[in-house]
Amino acid sequence: MKKAKAKENVKENVKANAKVTYAPFEVADYLDSEEAIAEYLSLAARDENPGVLLKALGDVAKARGLAEVAKASGLGRESLYKTLAPGAKPRFETIATIMRALNVGFLVESRLAVRAKKARKLKAA
Repeated sequence: MKKAKAKENVKENVKANAKVTYAPFEVADYLDSEEAIAEYLSLAARDENPGVLLKALGDVAKARGLAEVAKASGLGRESLYKTLAPGAKPRFETIATIMRALNVGFLVESRLAVRAKKARKLKAA
């Protein structure tokens, strides 16, 4: 009886210690519509860290096909990789070229107007 119980405990421990593996999360797999891409890039552009926007542009380029984006932008594939690599400091002209190749653009909004609206709402409450 004790041996059977000991075997059960061993089996349970083996199951409990079994290594679980997860597939790496790839954002590009979920950027499957123009709306999703636009929202993703808009949120990335709001971040104060410019690397966030570069990473997002790289994710969108991967979703659309890096070779196709490189061809549409007139950049070599390796140049596109280097431009969108972490820590890169690309020129605005290069970013604008990549964005045109991705068929996206910037939309500028005033932060002051947003803050003023929030302040009015707080005073009214």
